[in-house]
Amino acid sequence: MKSKRKLMNASNVIVGLWVMAMFTIFPLIYNDFYFDILQTKYYTVLTLSIIMILALIVICGFAGGFKNFFDNLNKKGFAVWFKEEFSIWDICILVFWLMSALSTAFAGRFVMESITGDKGRYSGLLLISIYVIIYFTVSRMFSFSKVYFTVFLAVSIPVCLFGYTDYFNMDILGFKEKISPEQWPIFTSTIGNINTYTAVLAFYIAIAGTLFITTPFKSDNGRGESIGKIAFYYVIMLMNFIALTMGTSDNGYLTLAAFFGIVPFVAFRTMEGVRRFVLTIFTYLLGIKIIQLINISYAGKVLGISGLFDFISDFKYLDLVIVAFAIIVIIMYVLEYRKKEKRRDNEALLRSLRYIWLAILVIIFAAIVFMGMKINSDVTAAKEKYGALADYFVFNDSWGTFRGYIWRAAVEEYMKFPLLHKIFGSGPDTFGLYIGLLRNEEMTSVTGQFFDATHNEYIQFLFTLGPIATIAYILALILPSVEALRTRLFYLRDNTMLPYLYACAIAVICYATQAVVNLNLPVVTPFLWIFLSIMVAILRDKGEVING
Repeated sequence: MKSKRKLMNASNVIVGLWVMAMFTIFPLIYNDFYFDILQTKYYTVLTLSIIMILALIVICGFAGGFKNFFDNLNKKGFAVWFKEEFSIWDICILVFWLMSALSTAFAGRFVMESITGDKGRYSGLLLISIYVIIYFTVSRMFSFSKVYFTVFLAVSIPVCLFGYTDYFNMDILGFKEKISPEQWPIFTSTIGNINTYTAVLAFYIAIAGTLFITTPFKSDNGRGESIGKIAFYYVIMLMNFIALTMGTSDNGYLTLAAFFGIVPFVAFRTMEGVRRFVLTIFTYLLGIKIIQLINISYAGKVLGISGLFDFISDFKYLDLVIVAFAIIVIIMYVLEYRKKEKRRDNEALLRSLRYIWLAILVIIFAAIVFMGMKINSDVTAAKEKYGALADYFVFNDSWGTFRGYIWRAAVEEYMKFPLLHKIFGSGPDTFGLYIGLLRNEEMTSVTGQFFDATHNEYIQFLFTLGPIATIAYILALILPSVEALRTRLFYLRDNTMLPYLYACAIAVICYATQAVVNLNLPVVTPFLWIFLSIMVAILRDKGEVING
């Protein structure tokens, strides 16, 4: 028993060091600036993960870990052991990997390309296998500590600051010296493409924002955080709101929609959560206003914002809305401060607020659908009335920088597949190879560029891995996230974990939402698997809790 405990402690340390390396080295590392940023991030996650795996194998070998495992397996029997050890989302991950492996086996002449992914975005079976190993390793051997989250958010500071300087066209580290000036707005920070940059910021916003909203102030029972720590979450959230807007990618609005849409269902469990959510809306609008003032003061010197961000910035009542939210926030906190005695929150009121928020989301969704139908019924008149806003509702080949074309082409070519490939796909990360053979001339003629990916993670997986893998992947993200958001204090062995559990769930949901228009890349996707794994680890409640 003692040796088993030592083995678990050693495993916790190795996994913890890997997570710390991924949170610090991975976001900041680069080699030849933007020219090999994808390869650099890929080899970084590959190298760090292989080192972790080898270290765990050595530790388990010397400490008798393998013997303990097989003894336990023989004692319980496979069926009992599997039922005890694997949840429904664990099974989804296994199905996802199995279908990926079979897809590779049936990839024909592209088997090697399916394994390495080197003809696409390096997301072949090798990297998928690494992700799955990461999931099962971290979810079983991660020892919870708040320090990991603090470090993760702290590293966002240089990421954001570098992005700010790019917005001012400063290029302080010479990243853009060898690329043409017209491509400068497309790349930023140590991440690369602005769409990928905003996908990374989604994790920082989700973690910082959720922790700010849901973490209580430190109380006598030891639960909660100091005012300084919560202020840290707030500052990081504001910095990333500003960075997301400066990234000038409309993909960021899917992140914001997911964040602001889902967070209230956990925020509205306490009145303090309600107050902080309103404060967060004010903070986001304040960030937009700050950028508006920067654009006016430094006109011609900054990149400027565009798309949906521009619509909000140019809204003529923006100042009035910001002032209104500021007044509401002040009134809410003054009323709370003037309470003579601390009372328990009104559970009925909070429950009503959650239902009201759900109704608001339904109304907004219905309004968007109605507006889309109205615009598409008379596109010419709609463009005259709504201007560039109408383009977001008119789905054609040019929609979303020609995402409309590549999505249509991907689905059409998938439907032409023989039955075997309809089930198992073309092979991991082989979309570019197939579309180049099948539609290269038409694609370049219509779009003026070559697409080696669908720019929609789910359509990409449908084409390359098949429907079973795609559904399993989606369920593996949704099911534990829903379970995490439903979790209450008394479900966990240590209730200090709860805000961090919520933060991981919101981070996974934000990623899954923006993935509708984005790529599965080794620049950002490792964060998805890390926070998915940590979320499952907390749900499993494995390892010792370190309130650091």
